[in-house]
Amino acid sequence: MIRPAAIRSTRAFRPGLVGVAFVGVAFVTGSASAEEMRYDAQVAWFHAGTISMTLGENGDRYELSGVVTIAGAMNRLFKWRGQFAATGRMVEGFPTTKAYLLLEDDGETREVLLAFGDRTTIHATDDESEELPVPPGSDLMSVMFLAPHCLAETTVHDGEDAYRIVPERTSERNLNQRSRYYSGPTIRCDYRFRYVDGSTRRVSVWIAEGGDPRFPVRVQVRVPFLPDGVLRLRVDR
Repeated sequence: MIRPAAIRSTRAFRPGLVGVAFVGVAFVTGSASAEEMRYDAQVAWFHAGTISMTLGENGDRYELSGVVTIAGAMNRLFKWRGQFAATGRMVEGFPTTKAYLLLEDDGETREVLLAFGDRTTIHATDDESEELPVPPGSDLMSVMFLAPHCLAETTVHDGEDAYRIVPERTSERNLNQRSRYYSGPTIRCDYRFRYVDGSTRRVSVWIAEGGDPRFPVRVQVRVPFLPDGVLRLRVDR
């Protein structure tokens, strides 16, 4: 399952900072239109959770927010819930992040991360906090779900670390899935993600031909020696 960032289980957040952080990334004038989308997550044969997202747009400005929830058998193994929000502008059809907010809760610890301006601030309930330079590039969630695929080589970040998305191949595929998900002609974009520690992940993104729906209809993450993680866009709502 794709999460906006890795779980950092040693930190937690001060509740009063949540509202302040959201103010930092909210539109001051609101969005002119909004779309909702929901992805089901699967790891191996197991339902792993959901990602529910809302996209607000006002001219070339956007706000993408969402909730990531672990469910099913995975929820019995560990608890995790995340919320994220990103604001920015579409520049020549590509999302350019202005601010990125991430809240994580694993049942024992909580954390708020806010990347805004040139600094990333991480707050914790134990009064520990960090300030880091904002990594280069746009945030992963904006690029993965809003950028036109297939991408050229680009840099993305999770608020703390930057990494490269390297395109490998593009192919036309006919996608067959259950009725609650999209089936039909697609463009499949295969990438290799290169992380700061030298590791790589293979990621494939399927886009419906003709752009309807406009969001990726399937995302698959391949991790060596572990089951694949798959996201599928619900179209039966």
